Amino acid sequence: MLHTSHVSCCASLRQTLLQGWQQSFPLHSSPFRQMAASSGATPRELLALCQDLHRRGALQPVLPTWGEGLSRERWRLAFSPGRDDAALASAVAALPGCFHLERATAPQPGLPALWAELDVLDATALAAQLARLPEPPCASLALHAATPGAAACDDIDTAIALERGLPLCSRPYADCARRLGCSESRLLARLQTWRRSGLLAGLSLKPPPSRVPQPGLLALWHEAATPQSLQRLHDHPGVERIHTARGTPDWPWRLSLVLHAAPQLALDQLRETAAHAGLRAPDASLRLQIEQPRDQALLFLTRTGNA
Repeated sequence: MLHTSHVSCCASLRQTLLQGWQQSFPLHSSPFRQMAASSGATPRELLALCQDLHRRGALQPVLPTWGEGLSRERWRLAFSPGRDDAALASAVAALPGCFHLERATAPQPGLPALWAELDVLDATALAAQLARLPEPPCASLALHAATPGAAACDDIDTAIALERGLPLCSRPYADCARRLGCSESRLLARLQTWRRSGLLAGLSLKPPPSRVPQPGLLALWHEAATPQSLQRLHDHPGVERIHTARGTPDWPWRLSLVLHAAPQLALDQLRETAAHAGLRAPDASLRLQIEQPRDQALLFLTRTGNA
């Protein structure tokens, strides 16, 4: 009976870990002891399971989720078809700021074949990352600038250490503080300050993003949508991304949306979505393979050798 109970507890604990402590990893000198108190396991059992899952590649180290209080920019980039689209896609996915990638499965003349979204601290950081690519984007769109009232990070070394990941050990903050040359209490106080100010949303312990591409569809319109149509698109459960623009020679599409949809259902789903929003048929559409290189952009691990 004791063995059965232990197996059941481990299975439940494993499921909890794989679901993740989303932005709620404790800011405490003994975080696994605090987590164990609410999981039904001992700290030793919890830590051992975390370390085992990490060795198997099923669990990431403890990573930060940056908050809306941190000043940064988001960009959408498009790349023309080239001689080696796979190599270009790999290079774009390797950029620290890239967290979303769309590859056209059947490129069309006159349309980009690769689309990506990046978060960067500023325009200088964006230029530095694009300089790593074998070719520049053919079009770019600023999705939004820094949130009003957002501030720059006041301790780059600590931010870099967080993006490298806290180790899965009994005292991860003490380990990180030693590498930074400060005390554990000072590091924890700084992280608490960042969280209160909104610079840091929290720390998370969760599985890595899936490496399996998901099928989707990109639809593009040259005409702008009405506010009512945009609201219906935002409310539609099948729509993953919506982008609006003024329409320029560099970025002529005033409306674009991305659907997650199986190839055999994608066009029907697009027609239903457009009709629901009161839109005409799009000017162009592309079948996609959608990839997630990382959970979120790395904003500070941007220098060669750090990412």
